[in-house]
Amino acid sequence: MKRGLRLANKKQKTTEQAPPKPKATRTSRYATAPQAVPAEAVAEEETDELDEASTGWQQTTVKMAGLTKLVTVVVWIMVVAGPLLGFFAVAVASSSQAPTTTGKQGGTGSAPSATGPSGFAELYVAAYLAAGEGTEEDLLPYYSEPVTLANEPGSRSASNVVTVAAQQAEKGYWSVTVAARISAKDKAGKMKDRGMHYYRVGVQVSGTPEAGGTIDPSKAAEGPASPAASDPAPSPAQSSPAAQASPQPSGSAPAPAHRGPAALYAATSLPAEVNAPAAAEHGDLAYGSDRGVSADNPVTDTVSRFLAAYLTGQGELNRYVSPGLQVAAITPAPYESTLLTGVRDDQPADNDDDADAVPEDGTQRHVLVSVSATTGGQDYLLSYALTLTTRDGRWEVASFDTAPALSPDQTGPVADKAGPAPDASSDES
Repeated sequence: MKRGLRLANKKQKTTEQAPPKPKATRTSRYATAPQAVPAEAVAEEETDELDEASTGWQQTTVKMAGLTKLVTVVVWIMVVAGPLLGFFAVAVASSSQAPTTTGKQGGTGSAPSATGPSGFAELYVAAYLAAGEGTEEDLLPYYSEPVTLANEPGSRSASNVVTVAAQQAEKGYWSVTVAARISAKDKAGKMKDRGMHYYRVGVQVSGTPEAGGTIDPSKAAEGPASPAASDPAPSPAQSSPAAQASPQPSGSAPAPAHRGPAALYAATSLPAEVNAPAAAEHGDLAYGSDRGVSADNPVTDTVSRFLAAYLTGQGELNRYVSPGLQVAAITPAPYESTLLTGVRDDQPADNDDDADAVPEDGTQRHVLVSVSATTGGQDYLLSYALTLTTRDGRWEVASFDTAPALSPDQTGPVADKAGPAPDASSDES
């Protein structure tokens, strides 16, 4: 009995003193999971997982592995696609630039320029007018055929030689009209002004379009040009002594080799004197209202003082100029005094009731001004197209207009059939 009671008490004591349940702790996700987990520990771990999910820091080995694979795939796609994208960009750029490059290299699409033929014709006419018996060789650099002149050398001279018309008769062949003011000897041997004369010249060109010719620069061989390389059909100038390179002065260095075809020019005949171009009247201008030159008009006062300062250096020029306009008086001053002779503007003709008042700031007006400028006892007429604007209760010059403004309905000059030709030729001696 005592033994049985002792065993029972021992068992009861053992049951009462059972060790407390172990406290659940978070274990490393890499440690071996325990075989048995109490229910309280499971509940606590689920609570921890919910905390991790709410904070956004839950990560598992499987998810990390998937993310790593995704990053790896993206990196490899970028590595493989990089060269392909680069090649595609280069191909697109090359295809877009190809037409532009071809257009620049090809010279056949360039418009032929009349500058070279015009300059050649001007020099030719000046030499022709000054030449005479015994000086025919002065024409060889321009016209290769031999000529015999009967007039005295220097009996005529030309000044103000300028091209007034140039048109391409054929490819590489130009018709150029040159105007020249002629002075010629009369029967007493005195030089007299004979007015303006006009001469037409045929000019053949061998060269690129920039020189007035037809040779394609992309097909022309580099190096010193030769008749065979520069033009399949040599012009007369190519076979003349004057067309050859001029000899180098003794002791001078040789000229550098020319790259590309040389421009060659040759007149096909002696100059032909022709009529002056038809006279014409200009179209209507935008300045339809004549305001006169009243000294009480603020516009007239501003313009008069501005031009006096600009042409004679008298007065403060900046006082009559709007901010931003850069203008300075002409130096040295070309005139001694000025007098305003007329003012026309683009305002309606009936807008003259408040001519003596200055409109609100920012009002703009275009004017065409006539002024008589005096120097050396002589009066000379000048015209200026100006744009005026108002500021601080006064008119100011806002800009010099490049040309008088035309009326909006004008398209070009009008032929003046009744008017005489400008500076008609005179053969009086």
